[in-house]
Amino acid sequence: MNYPRTLGRLPVAALAVILLCLSSLLQADDKAKAPPPNANQTASGAQFVGSDTCKNCHDDQFKSIEASPHYRTNLQKIRGEQAHGCESCHGPGSLHVDGNGDKTKIFVFNAARPEEATKRCMACHEANPEQREFMRSTHNENGITCTSCHSVHHSKREHQLIKEQTQLCFSCHVEQRADFQKPFHHRVEEGLIKCSDCHNAHGALRDRQLRSTADQDMVCFKCHSDKRGPFVFEHEPIKGEGCQTCHTPHGSPYPRMLLTARTNSLCLQCHTTIPTGPHPQNAFRQDCILCHMSIHGSNIDPIFFK
Repeated sequence: MNYPRTLGRLPVAALAVILLCLSSLLQADDKAKAPPPNANQTASGAQFVGSDTCKNCHDDQFKSIEASPHYRTNLQKIRGEQAHGCESCHGPGSLHVDGNGDKTKIFVFNAARPEEATKRCMACHEANPEQREFMRSTHNENGITCTSCHSVHHSKREHQLIKEQTQLCFSCHVEQRADFQKPFHHRVEEGLIKCSDCHNAHGALRDRQLRSTADQDMVCFKCHSDKRGPFVFEHEPIKGEGCQTCHTPHGSPYPRMLLTARTNSLCLQCHTTIPTGPHPQNAFRQDCILCHMSIHGSNIDPIFFK
């Protein structure tokens, strides 16, 4: 190895430290190039024993796997690699069997650290577009793992959830649950829509794990398609800032899930120079949208008359 000439001018102690660091780096490089352990053996020496061996003691769990999407782990190959049934998730079980069921000799999800349990699941699920962003999701950052919401062995619900989706989300998101109790709300508790219609619980590249653009327009337009446009005459706040300029997404005490009780109060936050003549603001129910009915955009009139 060629060292810079300036090293000869350094004190002996400094040279010793530098050489020690270089030695550590070379050893780490050698370890990185070392071949992986045999596919049928882990670093601990455990070997695969087959799902039939697991079935002798864990018959209920074996049956539940057979009736779930994870039955694929009992196939001969998964994505071109050898499948190992139960051991595809829990790791080789020979030491667990030899230890008469010693749980410390096999991977147990409930006993593992959150990041370890998540990595086990993501080893297969990272290829799925719906789940591949989980490692960077808000849920993962807050210590929520796959097994916090899903039960592989004991659930018969859709996606193997531990509870019905709405109640599962509300168990953490209590503020949002309160919003859905307000007089005007999206009908999530009634079962018309689900949280996952708008959010991807497994993570997304957008704020609040939305299934749309940052301004939320696209997720709203899935249902409110008549507001989508494009229009010849656009309402600038809606076009630039999105639906939340005027509406709350979960629930509101006001009709149309508006941010204010009266439509006029909301409009006047931007339109501060409205002439007083034809626009008396003290008249009962003198809403702007009585005349400007196409408030989300119009193909006919620039001031959104019908």
